[in-house]
Amino acid sequence: MRDKVKKAVFSAGSVIFWILLWHIAAKIANRNLLFKIPLPLETLNEFLNGAATAAFWKAVSNSVLHIVSGFLTAVILGLICGMLSGNSAVFKALTSPVSRLIRSVPVAAFIVLAWLWIPSNTIPSFIAFLMVFPIVWLQIENSLLSIDVKLIEMAKVMGMGRKGIVKNIKIPSVLPAFRNSCITGLGFAWKSGVAAEVICNPTGSIGAMLSNAKSNLEYARVFAIVLTIVILSFILENIIKLVWRENQRDKI
Repeated sequence: MRDKVKKAVFSAGSVIFWILLWHIAAKIANRNLLFKIPLPLETLNEFLNGAATAAFWKAVSNSVLHIVSGFLTAVILGLICGMLSGNSAVFKALTSPVSRLIRSVPVAAFIVLAWLWIPSNTIPSFIAFLMVFPIVWLQIENSLLSIDVKLIEMAKVMGMGRKGIVKNIKIPSVLPAFRNSCITGLGFAWKSGVAAEVICNPTGSIGAMLSNAKSNLEYARVFAIVLTIVILSFILENIIKLVWRENQRDKI
């Protein structure tokens, strides 16, 4: 309990420190006419004004729905492909060029390519999927390939069947990697999905709001929308951590 309180105090202190630094930097920049930086209170006021409108929540719900759907699809298919490539050398050899291609092509290039054939409102889901899919795939594959072969041989000698090996050796080896890939992948999905919205500008999305605010030089609104993106990313990441923690608790 004491460690949790200490951690919370340090976290709060860190946030306050960076807000004060932001305030000081904005004061200096605005006073010397270097460039416009909204003050923290201006950004908060713009955020609260936006949050009081129905259009804001419609954009938030649309973006969350698109990005989370792409993320979940990537998690499911990445888990399946990772298990297949981790257990089959043939499947691994056939599909490794695909995973390398996805990892090597910049996200902006994928967005532009997808824009040629896919409707703009589905591109964020597709881009979120592409960014998460190889992360989950490779994490699962590597965790399976890193299992000590002698451990499996010993289990077979002791009379453990295939189901027992999967349940008692392979699944416990895969779970930590699967958890980490989900948490990491969610961050990538959120950032890449919003980036796709900014470029493709689908109506009723966070990315479209950000693009419009930037075009109209509404600096405080741009900062407020970025603050919204950060808050939503934090909430989604903690939701997945909480779900994982609860599942682990139920197993115990």
